[in-house]
Amino acid sequence: MRISMLTIGSMGDVRPYVLLGKELKKRGHEITVAAFAPFREMAEEAGLHFFPLSGDVMKVMSNLMKPGVNGTGFLNQVEKSLKHILPALLDDLMQSVDGADAMCCTFFGSMFYSIAEKYNIPCIQTQYFPMDPNGVTPISSAPRLNQSKSWNLTSYKLGYFLISLLEKRYLTDWRKAQGLSVRKISTKPDYTLQGHTIPVIYAISPLVMPRPRRWGEHIHMSGFWWNDDPCIYEPDPALADFLAKGDKPLYIGFGSMVSGNMSKTFATVIKAVRAANLRAIISLGWSGEKLHMKNDDHVFFADHIPHDWLFQQVSAVVHHGGAGTTASGLRAGKPTLVIPFGGDQPFWGSRVQALGCGPKPLRRENLTVAKLTKSLLDLTSHASYRVAAEELAERLRTEHGVQRAADMMEQEIAAWKEADA
Repeated sequence: MRISMLTIGSMGDVRPYVLLGKELKKRGHEITVAAFAPFREMAEEAGLHFFPLSGDVMKVMSNLMKPGVNGTGFLNQVEKSLKHILPALLDDLMQSVDGADAMCCTFFGSMFYSIAEKYNIPCIQTQYFPMDPNGVTPISSAPRLNQSKSWNLTSYKLGYFLISLLEKRYLTDWRKAQGLSVRKISTKPDYTLQGHTIPVIYAISPLVMPRPRRWGEHIHMSGFWWNDDPCIYEPDPALADFLAKGDKPLYIGFGSMVSGNMSKTFATVIKAVRAANLRAIISLGWSGEKLHMKNDDHVFFADHIPHDWLFQQVSAVVHHGGAGTTASGLRAGKPTLVIPFGGDQPFWGSRVQALGCGPKPLRRENLTVAKLTKSLLDLTSHASYRVAAEELAERLRTEHGVQRAADMMEQEIAAWKEADA
């Protein structure tokens, strides 16, 4: 079976699809990953086909994760990032699915569903963060995270209403040109597609977020997706020397976050590490090309190092709260401090705190040397965070989310096709 996997986003959006694609390929399926161009090498190294999408991923992520952007401001940034490339992007998406027997997609409103509708093929929605109404957390990027159950539920109605308005503005003419009816304004996820209900697979562990009772039977939780193969990595001599000559360091990194003044953010981090008298391996992520930092006894600056290996070498982790990075830190049993930039990251920070695996998240726009120093000392001095993280890790390691997700996809696609027969 030929399956196209469509995602618009950064490493945290694409890497899970590469892991799932590898598992599906093992089962005899032909997989194409459609994503921004910089992820070609990662997909092809896994033996998957790759289709590059129009757009600059760094510009998109910089716009979406600007400090303090949430609510309607976030949707304005989505519109600003994509409106000029949307015609080319839609053409790319159509081509990437041409000839496929089925497709799966990360969240992007109903745009991906329109592609499945045009080709009349099964569509599976995958989610890395909550996008279905529940009382635990509001919709991603909503303001006021820690509020009431009623606000959490209302936020989804408001969010989907605004998303529907945006889609009506930018997809109506395209749908008409493709011979498709115009989708109606909605205040909830619309999973109806050609008489089917689109199945949803959450790449989230119910140990970290219990499954909400109000979710329908078409919504599944597979557990986190990670690579179960042994991680073989040989550190360069400088890193090995840094690890060997002192106490276990912290890991600090913000992955693909490039918004705002990253030089100032890293300068704050370095000062806080020194003020707390700690050692840290600092990953410069996508900001590395623009920053020139020098190693010393307190800090070691690194390019990309596999989290599966690196997180075993450190005492605790500090990061932006991306779904994949959060899962990797928890699976490694490490106390965690989240410094969210935006999107779903505040949610993951709140879950880490609620699980007792780390202190209260520290928003990037509120970051100061004094606040970060205090949080780092809290993170490293309370044994309860380490105990909770290690106990959770033992349970998480029994999950096999990629395999379960592949099972679910095969079953749902077969049921869809059977219903059409």
